[in-house]
Amino acid sequence: MNPAAIYTHNSDYVQRDVAGECILVPIRRNLTESNSIYVLNETGAALWRRIDGTRSLQTIADEFVEEYDVTAEQLHQDLQTLLTDLLSIHAIHEVTVTDGPTG
Repeated sequence: MNPAAIYTHNSDYVQRDVAGECILVPIRRNLTESNSIYVLNETGAALWRRIDGTRSLQTIADEFVEEYDVTAEQLHQDLQTLLTDLLSIHAIHEVTVTDGPTG
């Protein structure tokens, strides 16, 4: 897990809150995947809401430490698992950040 990495949502997914559950629904996918929905647990939903294309993983991890009573080791494992899961279904992707002058 690269703490400087920044992720953003894939526009092929929409998030809905239904009966207290955070649900990801893929859209614009092929027919075989169109019936898939993903229910995020509380931590997954909190991570999903923080992934915004601007915050680094380190910033998100720092926010989790302030909000939840969790050890750094457990937090690292949980975030790694969640990121792997979200990347595997292509719900998020890493943002390429370029340094230097523009123009």
